[in-house]
Parts: sequence; structure tokens; C-alpha cells
Amino acid sequence: MKRSIFLKLLIILPFSLSLSGTALGERDSEHGKMMGGQTAPVKEPQLKTQDDLAKEIKALRERVATLEALKPSFTNFMPDFAERFHVTHRAGDAGDWAVALHEVEEMQRLTGISRYIDPKRGALMQAFMDGNLRNLSEAIKKGNASSFQAALKDTVASCNGCHTASGSTITVSLNVDESLSMRHPHALRKTTVPKTEAH
Repeated sequence: MKRSIFLKLLIILPFSLSLSGTALGERDSEHGKMMGGQTAPVKEPQLKTQDDLAKEIKALRERVATLEALKPSFTNFMPDFAERFHVTHRAGDAGDWAVALHEVEEMQRLTGISRYIDPKRGALMQAFMDGNLRNLSEAIKKGNASSFQAALKDTVASCNGCHTASGSTITVSLNVDESLSMRHPHALRKTTVPKTEAH
């Protein structure tokens, strides 16, 4: 009996590994597309009958529902933004302007995406962050350390203003000793639980 189970595993395992490899390859390919790589034109389906059209519509609805279920919340989204902000801070302190600019450009991209995650909070984020991120970018492009530090402090003030406006009790800090981690640059302090969750 053990031998027959072993033989079945020998047959099934290579097949399942090839399926998972295919799935991973597809995911990596989609990741590459999302990260700005060139995408091949999508081949239009050949719809010859009403039944073909109905099946295509059903498949598209299922795909949209799956994508909607995967959409992150702002709570999932903000740590990536925060980490990039802290890398910008550290890179600017070190005079690594190329890394600092890359991170600011990613924060600008994320700010643009935010409205698709939550239209109300995304609009708020754009209103608070767009000007500050432009100022950071300009200081970085000039390699001006004092302008960079001033823009960084203004950006922290905007982050905290946005948090207050959205009902969040989280305070952003540039002081590493006050921060939980690079992904969560929140100053730890005594607070009470808000009546509604608003990160």
C-alpha cells in the first residue's frame, strides 16, 4: 500500500509542480506588466454566437469580482507608502539623491493610485501630498540638503494633517527612536481607541 501511494505521488508531483510553475510564471508576468513593462496587445475573443458572448461576459464578471476581492484597503496600502517615505528620508540624509528621487516618484505614483483604493481618502491624500512631494522632488533634483530637510518636515506635517482629517489617530514621525519600524513610522504614544476605525 505504501508503495502504491509513493508511485501515485511520483506521478502527481511533477504534474502539480509544472502547474504551480506555470501559475507563478503568469503571476510574475502580470507583475512585470503592473510595474510598467511593455504589454502585448490583448487578442480579442472570437465571439460567433450569443452563447459565446454570454460566456465571455460571465468570465469577465468573475474576473472583475476576483480583482475587487484582491483590492487592498488603505490599511494595507499605507505601510508601503510609509516605507518609501523613510527610505527617501534616509537616502536624502546620506546624499543618495538617485535613491531619494526614485522613492519620491514611487510615492507620487502611489498617491495617484490611492483614489482607486478609496476615492474619498485617495482624494484627501492627493490634496495633502501632491505639493509636498513636488517640493521634495525639486529639492532632491537640486541636491540641496537644507531644502530637502525643510520639504521633509513640511511633508510630515501634511501626513499628520491628512491623518487627522481622515480620522486616524496615527502620528508620523521622522525620529527613528519614536517609530515602530521603517514600514510603520508612527510615533508610539498613549491613545484611546477611536469610535470608528480610520487608518
